[in-house]
Amino acid sequence: MIKNICGNEVQVLDAHIQFSLKPFIAIIKERIKKEKTAKVNFYKYLLHQFEVYPELAHPIKEKDIVNYHHLFELIHTALSPILTDEREEFWAIAKPISPCFYYGTDAFYEILMDAQNEKLKEGVSLPPRAEMEESIYKNFYNLVMKKFYDFSISGSDYMVKSILNRETNLLTYYRLNVDTRFLDITSKVALPELTLETAKEYFKDEDQTTEVLKTLFPPENFEVEGISIVTFTDVTEEYALEAIKNTIIDHNQCQSQWDIKAITSALKSLIGTDLVDFGLLPYIRLNGESMIYNHEGFESIIIQQAKANHMQEAEYQKLIAPFVANPRRMIFPQINMEEYSTYPMLKLLLDKGIRSYALFPLFYNSRLVGCLEMYTKDMTVFNGNTLGRIETAFPLLAQLYNNIITDFNNEIMAVVTDKFTALQPSVAWRFYQSAYNYMKSGAAKKNLPIEPVYFKDVFPFYGAVDIRNSSIERNLMIRKDLFAHFDVLETMLINLKSRIPIDVESDFPSGKSGWKPKKFDAMSDREIMKTDDYLQRQLPPYLQLLKAIHPEVEELLDHYFELTRPGGKIYENRDNYELSMKMINQAVARHLDTFNEEIQEIHPCYFEKFRTDGVEFDIYLGKSISPDEEFNEDIVMDFRFRQLKVIAEIARTTLSLKKHLPLPLETTQLLFVYEKLIDISFRIDEQRFDVEGSYNIRYQMVKKRIDKAHVKDSVERLTQPGKIAIVYFNSTEAQEYLKYIRRLQAGHLLTDSIEYLEIEELQGVEGLKALRVEVAMTESN
Repeated sequence: MIKNICGNEVQVLDAHIQFSLKPFIAIIKERIKKEKTAKVNFYKYLLHQFEVYPELAHPIKEKDIVNYHHLFELIHTALSPILTDEREEFWAIAKPISPCFYYGTDAFYEILMDAQNEKLKEGVSLPPRAEMEESIYKNFYNLVMKKFYDFSISGSDYMVKSILNRETNLLTYYRLNVDTRFLDITSKVALPELTLETAKEYFKDEDQTTEVLKTLFPPENFEVEGISIVTFTDVTEEYALEAIKNTIIDHNQCQSQWDIKAITSALKSLIGTDLVDFGLLPYIRLNGESMIYNHEGFESIIIQQAKANHMQEAEYQKLIAPFVANPRRMIFPQINMEEYSTYPMLKLLLDKGIRSYALFPLFYNSRLVGCLEMYTKDMTVFNGNTLGRIETAFPLLAQLYNNIITDFNNEIMAVVTDKFTALQPSVAWRFYQSAYNYMKSGAAKKNLPIEPVYFKDVFPFYGAVDIRNSSIERNLMIRKDLFAHFDVLETMLINLKSRIPIDVESDFPSGKSGWKPKKFDAMSDREIMKTDDYLQRQLPPYLQLLKAIHPEVEELLDHYFELTRPGGKIYENRDNYELSMKMINQAVARHLDTFNEEIQEIHPCYFEKFRTDGVEFDIYLGKSISPDEEFNEDIVMDFRFRQLKVIAEIARTTLSLKKHLPLPLETTQLLFVYEKLIDISFRIDEQRFDVEGSYNIRYQMVKKRIDKAHVKDSVERLTQPGKIAIVYFNSTEAQEYLKYIRRLQAGHLLTDSIEYLEIEELQGVEGLKALRVEVAMTESN
């Protein structure tokens, strides 16, 4: 077919370029001389056909091209396999180094042209001018280098173009190959000497290669004549698989989100239709059980429909279990009523309008990693060709799923590490170094103990926010709930006796606490716990047996169980206590988390907080923890001031929170200032840092005993609500903290009240003193 596609040919090169059959004819003559097989007869026939037109010894003008249609057909016949179906071959003759095609197969023109208006298709566009110019220059200088210097400046003679298929709305990829055997290039001037070594020097800056070549080899010094043979090869399958591979690589390198649209689009391009959809479902195993991977884009269509129908998770988990236990291909070209009894899940699909469905298991290293769903509302596109093409993607999808599973496991580990066994950044380097030494020394292979992780000469900081009289309050709430429980129990017994004509109470289990609900205040904590155990553990089995023997009291006993269940009426006081504790501790934790972020910005340190009836926290700061950071005494003083400030802010917050609590609990605040440096080491058995050495144990011992200490020669507790107790040994620490106190008084966070106290002698500890300051309340308090 002769059709001129030039796309408004861009005149880029000043070289003299002409369309000519002369080089092709010359090659035919050479083949006739050398060929020894029957092909020589065909070559002679070709030559005879061309010799009919002696004017072909000269270039062909564009207006005369239509006169040689039958010769172009002969060129096509000579260069194509004899049995090739022209309807499937993308082949054309073009002007050298130009985007101009003068003859081609129907298949070639169908890719590029709209048959009705004989213009380029909507999805086809020529490259931008700059890109086209660069491509033309590159092809031209490749020819120059090969012809005159026997090497090229680029690695390949083809490029890949994508064309939007308007029927499928998918991109189709074609490799553009250019055969330049049938053209000649000549130079009008003598060319400079150039070797591969000198060429490397000229062209070491890739961005400037074209400009250098223009200087060395001006295009106007060259003449080119002949034809280029252009072929297209459909590489959509190759590029679809490459797109999936690139998605995996990009995610691994950049830790970006999975590009689900790119993956599904690639799969659709692979099978050649937009009418088939896919479900990607990796199988996550947690604690030995298969879990549904709740991640955007990775979800089964069946599970989506199950959720839309308000099915519980346990129900649609059952849909997965049989397939995981016995993975196999399941293909339903046409979903019908007969298959519902065996596969009830198909009913969910039919409700969605899906008429064809397939499920493929995917394996990585012989291990099931997930499945791929294919489904469509158009049964005509669900055929053997479609199903066959998708199989080529299985290895890559299996790799994808394996990476997702690895990411999931890493995320789980990261959460566990962050929330439960955190390895703080400030000290992580030392653990990594220890692990490296462990592996390098060979101790890991011999299962020898790992070297200890410790830090010498660090400044300790300790603070505590405690719930005032927490044990007393907790036991009081239990007593109130027990009283309420016995009140419910007595009401139930009265009603029970009226319905069952027997001595029910005498048959009750014998609780050691007896029936003394009115004497709770006089009972010890131990007796209280026994009574609670009696009501919660011993009594219910007997009542259940009674219900089975006497069905007429079932409603009465069920009402009793409803009132006494956890969260019910008889837990009200305990629940209020726990909720109040939780609200206080959350508020304290928020302050401390912000405080930790703040001090880590100033200087890396080890920060640890842990729950008691309140919150305690330790800070360890020193040169050994961050040896690469500059460290001085000013940093220590800054930390001490900020620690006092955050404790004051916590006290103010908990006081303001008091009126919003179900139970108006109060907090006390305590700081311990230790004047000496200590050593700490990581206790592998306890998974935490602790003081190292017998001398440093004194610090730990004081910490554990001062929270319940009294003011010397009195019964007054050192810690009081609305105040901060600052415990110390030497007056120098007191003088230092007085400076911090005055700063906070000036900022209206503390009042002017300062108490200078001595602390009672504790077991093994004497000489402790304390400053006690009052937190300034806001108007809202």
